[in-house]
Amino acid sequence: MKSHFNRGARSSCLGALLGLACTLSTASAVEALPVARPDEQAEVIVYGGTPAGVMAAVAAARLGHSVLLVDINAHVGGVVSGGLVASDMGDRDTLGGLSQEFFARIVKYYSEKYGATSKELKACRNGATFEPHVAELIFEQMLKEQPRIKLWRSCRYRGVLPEFDRADGSDRITGLVVDDLAAKTTRTFTGEVFIDASYEGDLMAGAHVPYRVGREGRAEFGEYLAGVGCGPQEQRGLGDHRTMAYNYRVTVTPDTDNRVLFPKPGHYDPTPFIETYGRRAKEGRAKGFGDFFTTLDKAHPGAKYDANWFDWPGNSEGYAEGSWETRDRIAARIRDRAQSLLYYTQNDPDLPASFRNESRKWGLPKDEFADSGHFPFQLYVREARRMVGAYVLREQDLTQDRWKADGIATGSYGIDCHVVQMLREKGHLVPEHTRHVANNNYDIPYRSLVPPDVENLLVPVCCSATHVAYCSLRMEPVYMMLGHAAGAAAHLALAGKTSVQKVDAAKLRALLLAEGAVLDAGYQPQVKLLWTPPHPKPGENVILKAVPGTANKDSLKQVAWDLTGDGKVTAEGERVVHVFEAEKVYSISLLVVDAKGRRRLLTAELPVGSAVARDVTMDDFDAELSGRWEGSKPDYLPGLPLRYSDVYFGPGIQRDARSKGKVGAVRARFQPVLERTGRYRVCLGFRPSKAQATNTPVLVKHARGNTKVVVDQRQESTPFNWVPLGEFAFKAGDSGFVEVTNGGADGRVALDGVRWVWLGE
Repeated sequence: MKSHFNRGARSSCLGALLGLACTLSTASAVEALPVARPDEQAEVIVYGGTPAGVMAAVAAARLGHSVLLVDINAHVGGVVSGGLVASDMGDRDTLGGLSQEFFARIVKYYSEKYGATSKELKACRNGATFEPHVAELIFEQMLKEQPRIKLWRSCRYRGVLPEFDRADGSDRITGLVVDDLAAKTTRTFTGEVFIDASYEGDLMAGAHVPYRVGREGRAEFGEYLAGVGCGPQEQRGLGDHRTMAYNYRVTVTPDTDNRVLFPKPGHYDPTPFIETYGRRAKEGRAKGFGDFFTTLDKAHPGAKYDANWFDWPGNSEGYAEGSWETRDRIAARIRDRAQSLLYYTQNDPDLPASFRNESRKWGLPKDEFADSGHFPFQLYVREARRMVGAYVLREQDLTQDRWKADGIATGSYGIDCHVVQMLREKGHLVPEHTRHVANNNYDIPYRSLVPPDVENLLVPVCCSATHVAYCSLRMEPVYMMLGHAAGAAAHLALAGKTSVQKVDAAKLRALLLAEGAVLDAGYQPQVKLLWTPPHPKPGENVILKAVPGTANKDSLKQVAWDLTGDGKVTAEGERVVHVFEAEKVYSISLLVVDAKGRRRLLTAELPVGSAVARDVTMDDFDAELSGRWEGSKPDYLPGLPLRYSDVYFGPGIQRDARSKGKVGAVRARFQPVLERTGRYRVCLGFRPSKAQATNTPVLVKHARGNTKVVVDQRQESTPFNWVPLGEFAFKAGDSGFVEVTNGGADGRVALDGVRWVWLGE
């Protein structure tokens, strides 16, 4: 995990505050660059022809500015035109502005070419699926419609020309230096505002903006999903330098008239596939090509599909901060492995003949990627550098504090992390990654695009977010919206002759709304939980307040307090007075409901007196799960009324998974670390549902033995999500636990966590 900082006192202070290592990237060594006359000038320089880069360029040009779009590849569009034929969108209603325009143009293309009733138009699913060359065509059209945009292709980052520590104390970029691969020369582009829209964040790093590579630890921002997710207990939740695996989104087709069989790569190696893919085929668990890959179902335009399953744990190591030679080597290695697997499915004698024959129905499309052997040109860089900007978006911003006053785009996709590494657990190698969790719509603030102190740089792709948050916002439609916002912000900075940090967020939001952006969609009521005095004494009156936010469009109709931590409604109203008797850290909750029935649950720890004891809460993420559990979306669940939205503890819940109408056996064990011996009220966290069991079996192991409890998870007994199981004695550091199973249950079993409420010695 590394960070890079601007030179000077401000940088040193920032580094000390963040507690991150400070090193200088060799890729940004400006001293080694030749001094040359600027080749090109424009008001806005956009580096990276990704979807974000294209939209940033188009947005700035439409607002009247000259733009240089400097692309790394020979083709614009990044992974969207480079093989990703099925775009992950999340909530489609959150797409707006230039992102929505792109998908609308996809629909228009298939409608005009094939007709309003054509199977191709239907197969494009309102623009969500498309052929790679069609995506590139749309991007090219949007650029060519703007004469103020000049596109430079095949230009790789070499360095920046900075203007640090000026007389007025500001830091700015004055030029971008690239290696023009086509012309085999070095070029310099100068401008007023720079936008780093690359997947790697080289321009950002070259400007000495602080950034992260890898995963934060769970403790750094209090994120339940942060850090290492499995393996030895001692390392769980710890941060590291690793990112999720990269791959190629390989476009394949079963159209025999438009396909070439998978070629044998120069470094063909079937070894990695024999014990995994090969065994599945020989045992009959895989019948053909489609059983090895995802996204090969349903009809797609042009009968082209995205074979998305080439994850190779650890293959991204060294890429983010590597030289171009290092990156080329890593990309070639990933490409060789992907091509080896494709060739293996059709040719290796290790596979049954029937499997190979079925696999030969597939191939690479002849009419795609003609200049790269029909193989995608773009490596799918899921995550590289992440800026540490004016605001770091984190897990809580996706699950709780979702509205932002300076929100300039809406994310909605689940927290989706592909495999990071393989770890040994209970004698087996298992894929380790951040747990996948469905989440709500949330705002991405303008501050996450803004560096701390470089005054003319915006970063819409390698933006400021933790690894957990980035696992959701990293989807290409969101990149398009962030690029749109960056282009509009560049306009306001130029028009106001100010820094990007001083751009008026309200004006930016108004401009984006006028251009069709979707902001502030589907949020829970805004409220803050406050109390005075901040650290009360036992027996002292404590004033607790639920302070509505200025963003509330609907008044609060219900305000309830759980001040004992066990799900009981202790008080109601926006202002209550309560006396806490025990010296401990209390777990308290506030539940509010607005006029539309939308709910919001806030939790906090309130220290009283010497606070020598505390309640202990374990989220479902902390449990040892066995069997098939599935995470459930914590907002607007299908078939449930609005009152069920946003009332979960932590980032969602777990339910025993149903497959083909059946539910397999599951077990969840919660084993806490209790610091004090004493009596505890044990509470099970869940929300009731008509589909859930009336007889969920729970086993509590405590200091005096085992107690079996049956819990009704169908009927609501409290508006909060904690239901008491009983009072039990536990010893500090004891191996007591709470175990939930579904044996004999007459419905689904749900989990949101377990809480031990300390009652005394």
